[in-house]
Amino acid sequence: MSKCKSFNEVIYFCDGKKCCRYNEEAKSCLKELLCDNGLNKCVSLQKMKCQGMCKSAPVFYIDSEKKYKKEVTKKKAEKIFTKYIVA
Repeated sequence: MSKCKSFNEVIYFCDGKKCCRYNEEAKSCLKELLCDNGLNKCVSLQKMKCQGMCKSAPVFYIDSEKKYKKEVTKKKAEKIFTKYIVA
């Protein structure tokens, strides 16, 4: 797999009450993809406080792109990985 675009990439996930009920599958998927591709040292997953987008839970934020991703499922997590993490 290609190297990551940025060596200090951070993907934040909302850890508010509603998001934390639904984000486990997407978080696990991203963690697994990062580890399997050897990118877990240059990309990190971190919690962020509630973003007030509860109707769109779970919410992730790709720091390098300055983009929020809403209603992130496992399938969307895979797309985030492909589009924003690997070149």
